[in-house]
Amino acid sequence: MNKIIKINNILPLIFSALFIFGIYKIVNDFSLIFENISKVSFSVLFLSSMIYFTSVILRYIRWKIIYSHLFTSYKFNMLNETIIGYMANNLLPFRIGELYRVNRIIKKEKNKFFRVLSTIFTERLFDVISLVIILIIAFPFIEEFDLRLFQLQNTFLLILIILIVFILFFLTLKRFKIFENLLKSLINLFNDLLAFFIECKSYKKYFAIVILSLSIWIIESFVYFIVADYFITNLSNFYLFSIILIVCSITNLSGIIPSLPGNIGNFEFFGTLAFLAMGISSSLGATVIIIVHLVLFIPISILGFIILSLEKISSKN
Repeated sequence: MNKIIKINNILPLIFSALFIFGIYKIVNDFSLIFENISKVSFSVLFLSSMIYFTSVILRYIRWKIIYSHLFTSYKFNMLNETIIGYMANNLLPFRIGELYRVNRIIKKEKNKFFRVLSTIFTERLFDVISLVIILIIAFPFIEEFDLRLFQLQNTFLLILIILIVFILFFLTLKRFKIFENLLKSLINLFNDLLAFFIECKSYKKYFAIVILSLSIWIIESFVYFIVADYFITNLSNFYLFSIILIVCSITNLSGIIPSLPGNIGNFEFFGTLAFLAMGISSSLGATVIIIVHLVLFIPISILGFIILSLEKISSKN
């Protein structure tokens, strides 16, 4: 078991290290990045943070619709748990923060673990669908997109990643029978993860969730846009926002790859590469991506810590 835990801890580290090395290979001028970051105004950081919290509120509303359909009642503060869940994702690797959120809920509500997890699984599935839709809609508005950057410049990274995944996968299956049992358990519990889709027959709820999901990512794209507009001044707002929709989609879809807490490495690599593919310099693209990541990382993590601290104080009184 300890060996399995070590592999699960090492894998995100390997992926993030590879992507951080990839950033080093594609960025031309790191000094310019640090200079740009030092120049960003407080108003840009504040406005982009407020916009991000707007998307968090929409996430809470979406989760409430899904959760309320599977559970007739709940007593916990769902908005607080939403914030704590995203804080945990920023601090724990491979999006384990989702499991932390589920664990908190089942302790309070005494509900089945996988049935609660299915509500978050449903959210993530709608996230992926929405990001792909946004990517497809925005792509025709892009005048140039150099796919060769994805195909050639980082071939060595892709080869290393594929080799590592296959080696670890087969060695793990061969040495640890627990994975075979886990796979069987996952198959048996798959219906629980799809509980919302199996039980929900309301087209209105599906429509509401799709609209909320698209709204969440469009609003979050404005976080990128506010920062990008501060640095990239030679493009029209419409064209820049089209670029941002693609960058936002790619950076967030990269979250499916194992990574360090907060998707560190993956986020910066794919975001910078997406900017570069659309004609934005690597230094400028990396500047925007790093600032955006800080905006998505720091405020909600601080707020999550405050909520947890207040919980501990109230529990002692």
